[in-house]
Amino acid sequence: MANRPGWAAAAAAGLAGWGLFESQWLAARSLEVPVASLPPALDGLSVLHLSDFHAGTPSLNLRSMRKAIRFGEAVRPDLVVITGDLISHPRALPVVTRELARLTPPLGMFAVTGNHEVGATNDPFSRGLVVDDWSPAPVRLLRDEMEAVERDGVRIEIAGMDAASEIAGRAPDAASLFERPESFRILLAHFPDVAERVSPGTCSLVLSGHLHGGQICLPTPRGKLRLSHGQWRFVEGVFHERETTIVVSRGTGTTLVPFRFLARPEVCLLRLRPA
Repeated sequence: MANRPGWAAAAAAGLAGWGLFESQWLAARSLEVPVASLPPALDGLSVLHLSDFHAGTPSLNLRSMRKAIRFGEAVRPDLVVITGDLISHPRALPVVTRELARLTPPLGMFAVTGNHEVGATNDPFSRGLVVDDWSPAPVRLLRDEMEAVERDGVRIEIAGMDAASEIAGRAPDAASLFERPESFRILLAHFPDVAERVSPGTCSLVLSGHLHGGQICLPTPRGKLRLSHGQWRFVEGVFHERETTIVVSRGTGTTLVPFRFLARPEVCLLRLRPA
């Protein structure tokens, strides 16, 4: 009986050590993603999906971010998208912009805000910052707006939902952000539930983050029990809803606590294929 406190302390230390290890155990994956209405000229288009750096809070988040960017350098994607919660404290901005500048995708790099950037968080260590100048990184921040690029004669429209608009309940209808119906349309939204509200035909691909795959999960006979975000429909992975493909990233960082359990950080190269 006298040894129980010692065993409890050892077990707690072991769990904390594993949680710190897992927070750095980055899953760097290449995924073939079927997408409806993909123009033949875009078959094989590669999109590096980054999310949830949470850079600047007391954690090892910058280490996992650097690993993800090194993966991006190695795979040389056509397009880079970042689905929010990049900066959780202004002190991290110089590091993040310097690291992102190592990526030079020919079709550009596009980002949206997350709840941490706009200051909507329970994390006491987070100090939100919406970045206007990302130099030297060629990042284009989309706040309820759209940017068009072209690949092999095909127009690609990339629209971004602003987290502040979402939180305030004044987000525009996603369809209003796009212009030409013949374009291949990609929607970036930090919150995955945006995909549930997208009208059929609005876009072919929705990319999101926010949920960290639950971040802290427990094993059960029925699968993982997520201690947070368990009520969301699209939590992690690839989903197909009518004519829309939805991809939700677990992201690379942590929030509130610097641990992950059964929710490894991830970075994915999405290679688009016809559905």
